[in-house]
Order: sequence, then C-alpha cells, then structure tokens
Amino acid sequence: MDTAPRIGDLEVDGDELTGDGTTLSELAEELACGVDETTTAEAPAAGWRVLRRLEGGAVYLGSPVDADHRTWRVAQVHPGELSPVVRVHPDTLDVRPSRAERRQGLVLRWPPFVEEIADPIELVIDIVNAGTTRWTPTDEGFFAVGALTAPGETGFSFGWMGSAAGRAVPLDPGEYARVPVQLQPPSDPTSLRPGPYDLQVVVVELGLRLAEPLRVELTAELVARQVAKRDRHRADPASQRRAFDREIEAEQLQVGAHQSWPEIAEVIGSAVSDDEAMERIAAVLGTTTEQAASVYDASLRAMVRADADRRDEHLQELIRQRDALE
Repeated sequence: MDTAPRIGDLEVDGDELTGDGTTLSELAEELACGVDETTTAEAPAAGWRVLRRLEGGAVYLGSPVDADHRTWRVAQVHPGELSPVVRVHPDTLDVRPSRAERRQGLVLRWPPFVEEIADPIELVIDIVNAGTTRWTPTDEGFFAVGALTAPGETGFSFGWMGSAAGRAVPLDPGEYARVPVQLQPPSDPTSLRPGPYDLQVVVVELGLRLAEPLRVELTAELVARQVAKRDRHRADPASQRRAFDREIEAEQLQVGAHQSWPEIAEVIGSAVSDDEAMERIAAVLGTTTEQAASVYDASLRAMVRADADRRDEHLQELIRQRDALE
C-alpha cells in the first residue's frame, strides 16, 4: 500500500476516508464483536468505518473528529479472538500523505568515489533532492538499508531500527544528504561465495529505492572476513543452548499469556497494587512473580492475534535452531 494515504503510520484505503460511516456499536455488531466501553471516552458516537483489514486478521476502524476528515480516532479489533472486542486508541491521529507522495523529488545516487570502495560494508549513498521545491521532513528518517542479492534478483528482506542519528533533514533543490548504507549481514556467512552480487538499497521510512542496483564483487578475502566476524562473536554450543533455552522460555510464557488474556484481565481488574497484579498473573500462568512481570509490562499489541502468530512462529524457529546445535 505504498501509494495509500496514512492515518498515523497505518496505510488505509483512501475511499474509506469519505462518507458518513455508522455508529461504533453498529459496526461492532457487523463484525460480531463487543466494545470495550472503558476506551470509548470522548470517542465520536458516529462516523465509524473499516479502514483496513490486515492479513493477520486484525481490523482497524476509524472515525473523523473534524469536519474535513483530517483528524481521526482509530480503533482495533481481532474478530478471531475468543471474545473479540473493539478497543479505541486514546489519541487522535492525522491523515498523512502516502510514502510515494512523501518521497517525490528524492532520488538515490552513489557518490563519485563509490568504485574506490571495495568492501560493501563501508558504502555510503546520497539522498538527493532532484525536484524544484524544498523537501522538508515530517517524522521520516534517512536510514538506508542495503542487501546483497544474486545478480538480477530484486527481492530481499531486512530488519531495521530507527534512531535520532538517522533523522532526515530539509533539502533544497540540488542538495543532498550523504548517509551510510547499513548492509544486512547474511544469516549464514558460510553461504556466501566469491563472485558478483547486486547491492540493493532502500531508505526504509520513505520506501525510496535505488533505481538500479550496484554490482559488487565479493572476494574470497571479504567472505572469509564475514565468517571470521561471526565466529568471533559466536558462543560455545553449551552457552548457545542455554541462551536459546532462556529465550524459548520467555517466548513460551508470552504465548501462554496470550491464550489466557481474558482470565488475566479479569483477575487484575480488582488488584490494588502492581505487586498484587503480578501475583495474580503468576497464579493464572503457574509462574513466578518475576516471570509474570514481563506479562504485566506487555503492551496491548501483545493481545493482537497477529502478534501471537508471530511469537508462535518465532518460538518454533528458536526450538529448531536450538535443536540444530551440535
């Protein structure tokens, strides 16, 4: 949904931003859900409509709070839950341009000395304002991620974490910002082979991609360096197994907590202190109060089915990796 308008960070169907909508209770009835009345204070009585349905099953609802439909209240529900309810987000959110609109006029360009850099991990790239007006950031960052693909391939995946160090800056026409390319390390450096690769680059928050990948040549020395780097930070098998066991235990706790959310919500509703709440969670889950603290501190996102599905997949992958240790 790169070309879709956004409410906050959520890409939405632009057609749903017009029209009258309905009441929250009527929309909840259509979705076969209840409404968490504790979250509806100051929420609009009418104007609600479905803004987006995610593949994971979550449904986002919204209602405008102003006459020109520029500011909204948003709610979320997962109809697949045992007792699904609509929960309204406490803050108002503004309609924002799509990522495609925000990056208009910007292009990626390699600096002239790029061919002098042999190691892809040392590369930098220029974000250039090739338009005719000043480009001013809102809340975007200039964080460039690079990934090596086989020659001719264009698809790749990556993980990233924004920071103040990668914040965007205003650019007048012709100006540029030079930023480092954060090359994604291969999950298994031993899978790398000397030879040609395409280096793909994307500025993630804007969806700004390099028009043509950079062809790079990995030497045997560079591949050996990546393997050595992994081996320097690799713990011995026994330590790795203990680390996996700790992470698996933490994920199992969260997976179990998701299955018990209704019971947890019921027992902590009358708790008069944090300590009492954690003791009650521990009793429900059969854990220690220290373990229950991580459940107590979890955000509402942990209640979403998509998050539970992600955790379950991650748990199975952790178990697979642990069992594959020698």
